[in-house]
Amino acid sequence: MLSFHSISNSGIYLPEPLTVLMNAGTMLHRYCEERMDFLKKVYSKIDNTVKFIFSSEGQIIELSYINKNDGKDIVCVPSQTSCRLGCKFCFLSDYDLKVRNLKPMEIVSPVSYVIEDLELLERPLRNNVLLISVMGCGEPLANLSNVIRMCAVIAETYRNQYKTVRFAVASIIPKPALMEKFIETVKSRELPVKFHLSLHSPDEAVRKELMPGASPLHGSIEQVKKFMSLTGNSAEIHYALINKVNDRDKDLETLIGLFENTGIPIKFLIYNEKPSVEFEASLRVSHFREVLESRGIKTEFYIPPGRDIGSSCGQFLMDYYEKFNKISKKKK
Repeated sequence: MLSFHSISNSGIYLPEPLTVLMNAGTMLHRYCEERMDFLKKVYSKIDNTVKFIFSSEGQIIELSYINKNDGKDIVCVPSQTSCRLGCKFCFLSDYDLKVRNLKPMEIVSPVSYVIEDLELLERPLRNNVLLISVMGCGEPLANLSNVIRMCAVIAETYRNQYKTVRFAVASIIPKPALMEKFIETVKSRELPVKFHLSLHSPDEAVRKELMPGASPLHGSIEQVKKFMSLTGNSAEIHYALINKVNDRDKDLETLIGLFENTGIPIKFLIYNEKPSVEFEASLRVSHFREVLESRGIKTEFYIPPGRDIGSSCGQFLMDYYEKFNKISKKKK
């Protein structure tokens, strides 16, 4: 098991050099020891979520531990220090932050720290599943090689500690070629990864306004189908309903046309209102779900945990970014 040196204000140290064999028979490079600082741990007052804040190379790295009492230890991890894609509803899009791809051990080692700090493997009624959710800061496909290496290290490290170790990746698919590489890699290495497409609108023009870095809608959906077909893994659509933006009747009809008879479920997320954008959460979730379910499209309504500590979708503890990165909002 990966272990940390003692933690104090002087910082934490990443594990000793490690070599891991991947399923495809290739070998990861040995990792040099790198320094990270542990900054703070924040507990949610509304659920079991715990936010862990680290600093590496002078930049913030946030992880969240989520326990929904469903037998899983869920750790939500970042893939980058920020993001260049400019999604309108993302809290980071208001700030100028240096974007750097995280190295595999900059993700692996904080995960190990979370597991050890919370004594997840020591609990009498411990969970049997470890789920690493790559849905934190950044676009995972833009850092694909390091994300895959991270998955390999964690899978090898914890295969004897948990009955099941699996992964989830959420993406807007910034480039079709990146998604093709992702599909090929997951298939060839038989990685237990679920894919989540951030859709948020079935209207190409509206979606481009919301997520200017996203690839064309129809091609992305076809790639999701290809992912499911070639890997045998599951996938789903993420959709935050926003009043008078993507909750129109024509949006509902388009969703039916896109996903009927595809076997791809739609997960509706509660929209987290962002002060700098005049959007508000839609009240039509129940109607959308009822109509879609009547057409055989499975749906779910999900209220992400940790909303009071910035652990929910698109939220970040911006005060810590401002404090430790010394950043300010973009000038309009």
